[in-house]
Amino acid sequence: MAAPSLSLAETREALILAHMPQVTLLARRQHRRCPQVELEDLISVGTIGLIQALDRFDPNRGLKLKTLAEHRIRGALLDYLRCIDPLPRNVRRFQKQRDAVVAEFARCGNIPSTEEIATALGIPTQRYQQWSLMITASNTVSIEDSPRVLRMAG
Repeated sequence: MAAPSLSLAETREALILAHMPQVTLLARRQHRRCPQVELEDLISVGTIGLIQALDRFDPNRGLKLKTLAEHRIRGALLDYLRCIDPLPRNVRRFQKQRDAVVAEFARCGNIPSTEEIATALGIPTQRYQQWSLMITASNTVSIEDSPRVLRMAG
């Protein structure tokens, strides 16, 4: 007696379930880099990427599903993070570079001025101040952690 064949929907569901550990792994890696984002949200977005990979998969092209899935899952995660980030990429890049310069000054025992940091980054002081202000304005603050709000409520 031959084994019953799976329907297309059952095969698709089985493939999704088989690749969910890959989604979870990639979502956890991204979560380590961006802990402020909920892991469950990343897993959901990664699952959508996996489904897109299944929709685009063509076994005749000689590419493994796992390879295509990884590419689509990573892409979906990065697209989501870009979508929820209030700052443009160039400002995020500036933030990383600024933090590295400040850390380097700190290793030497110096507290750098705004002008010193801007010079080290090779940008005008005014642009440094604008981008720093954008970064500060984009930081979220918990209402519960704000002493001023707590005093007003009490």
